[in-house]
Formats: sequence, C-alpha cells, structure tokens
Amino acid sequence: MDLDRLRSQDAAAFAELVAGNQAIVLGLGQSLGLRGPDLDDAAAEAFAAVYRALPRFQARSEISTWVYRIAHRVIVKAREKRKRQSMAELPIQSPTSNQPGPGEDAERGETAQLIWATVQTLDARQASVVDLYYRQDWPLEKIAAALDCPVGTVKTLLFRARQRLREVLSKEEVLP
Repeated sequence: MDLDRLRSQDAAAFAELVAGNQAIVLGLGQSLGLRGPDLDDAAAEAFAAVYRALPRFQARSEISTWVYRIAHRVIVKAREKRKRQSMAELPIQSPTSNQPGPGEDAERGETAQLIWATVQTLDARQASVVDLYYRQDWPLEKIAAALDCPVGTVKTLLFRARQRLREVLSKEEVLP
C-alpha cells in the first residue's frame, strides 16, 4: 500500500484500504451487536474518520492496526448511541463468512449464532478481543497494539470473556 498516496487522500488508494479492512471493521461492529443499517452507518463513519486522519498517519504501527483502533472508537460510540435509543432487536445474522453457512449442520449454525449473540453482551473491550482473536486470527501482540494496551491486559480480557461466555452458555445448556 502506497502511504504517500494514502496520506494525500488519493481515492483509489483509499478504496484499496477500505477493501482490505472492511471485513475487520464489519466483524467488529457485528461483535458489538450492530446489525443492518446501524452496522453500515457505523462502518461508514469509521472509514470517514480514517479518511480524515490519513494525512496524520505516521506508520508507527501496521495500517490495519491503525484502522482498527479508529474503527473501535467510532463503533463503540455507535453501540452506546444504539443502547440509549433502545431500538428493537434485529434478527442475528451470521457474523462473517468464517461462521457456518447454510450448507452446514443447522444445529451448529444455531450454536454459533448463540455464541456470537452472547459475545455481543460482553464489555466492548472483551467483545473486541474475542472478535480479533477468534474471527480475525490476530496474534495477541497485534490486538494489544490495536487496543493500545499491554499484551497482559489482552490476555486478561480474553480470559474474562471466556469465563463469562462459559458461564452464560452453560446456563443456556450450550456447553456442558
């Protein structure tokens, strides 16, 4: 990716940046409970914020980490706004193409939906860590850079998220 073109806000370079990071931003939004138009709006706001910040990008981290950090702030705000508005809950969609598709076992798909729906109830940072670790396959160090915290904090967030998921899912009889 040509950083000079990005910093000068070249449309083609920005389109390439969006295409390369769209799945991560949308996955984050879905993990935080956004759906349909709310998800689309939050992703658009996130990429608008990225576009405005491009001239100041100093390449101290990977571009995907930098984009994620901006998207995280924007999407968490959108999540809080949605909670305040107390909108009716929309049906849960499969989070990403990594999740079971229509050709796979229906029970497995329902279990995956229940798990990801439970992830949405977690604290925003815990849900983000779960999304990045399990959906995006990011290493702990990259997650720490994206969330601007030590690796130990990421491990703690992941541990607590797993505990909470285990607790909730065992009550739902999804886990033994």
